[in-house]
Amino acid sequence: MRLTVIIAVGVLLVGLLALVRARRLTRESIERDGLSRFRDQFRGRYPENLVSQVYTYLAEQHGAVEPHYIVNPQDDLARVYGLADLDLEDAVLVIADRAGARLPRANELDELKTRVQSVEDLLVYLEPYFRPEVVKG
Repeated sequence: MRLTVIIAVGVLLVGLLALVRARRLTRESIERDGLSRFRDQFRGRYPENLVSQVYTYLAEQHGAVEPHYIVNPQDDLARVYGLADLDLEDAVLVIADRAGARLPRANELDELKTRVQSVEDLLVYLEPYFRPEVVKG
């Protein structure tokens, strides 16, 4: 009888450890899912660094600190992330600066109000600044 109880407790502990490990792996997978999903939506259309920087900035704006936050291409920047006018200009400058891309000039930032409303619009706007500059000589 005593041996049966010890075996049952042992099996229960092994099962509990397996459950804890499985939950941890699932949580880690979910945390990676948001960034991976965002990258997959734009793979090949925009530079990888641009996509990562936009995702990171928007997740930070929303208060997410782990990469599980879902960012959709259709998200309205003003409504979802509070990015309008000068805040949107700041976002563009921060994203480009963090990535080491060329920073837009003041006259180029004027286009933001009319051209950029969604996350995808932001990627389209920023993409030219992530291209290598051609030096004519």
